[in-house]
Amino acid sequence: MKQPYFLIGPEDAPVTFEIFYNMSCPGSAIFYKDAKKLLPPLVQEGKAKVILYFYDKPREELLLGTLVHLGLQYDQPEKSLTIIDDLFETQEEWLHLTQHELKDLLVSKYDLEQEEIEENTEISLAVTAEAIKRGVKSVPTLFINGEKCTFKERRIYSELPKYVGEAIHTHM
Repeated sequence: MKQPYFLIGPEDAPVTFEIFYNMSCPGSAIFYKDAKKLLPPLVQEGKAKVILYFYDKPREELLLGTLVHLGLQYDQPEKSLTIIDDLFETQEEWLHLTQHELKDLLVSKYDLEQEEIEENTEISLAVTAEAIKRGVKSVPTLFINGEKCTFKERRIYSELPKYVGEAIHTHM
């Protein structure tokens, strides 16, 4: 089985940001956009790596995310990360599509396979097991160097810059 996540940055970076997302979670889209402002410079400087887990959390409103996750190409991370970026940016446009309409979009716009990638079911189960083991109850969930971060309000991640700054300061 392929690794059940996408790694961005050097494996030996001193700070690890692990984020559990679901592509159809509005809070995940907000968090992704906030993290995208803060983390890329740290990755480019070799100070941090980011690990993205796509969690098929069993909630009805997250089922379209599961459909996306099952089509991601873990063996083509650059392509998949570009698709992830675009889907989070355009989430409001596709979030209300039917499953069939979303599948058509994924095939026509992103050149993904019509059928889910069989190995992604194993990846989904591995991510679910990891989420259960680590007490991930909602998405998004952030871990910095293995420690779970908490946020005061859903969909408002005002503590994120503080957490990032403290992690970098502590480990540099």
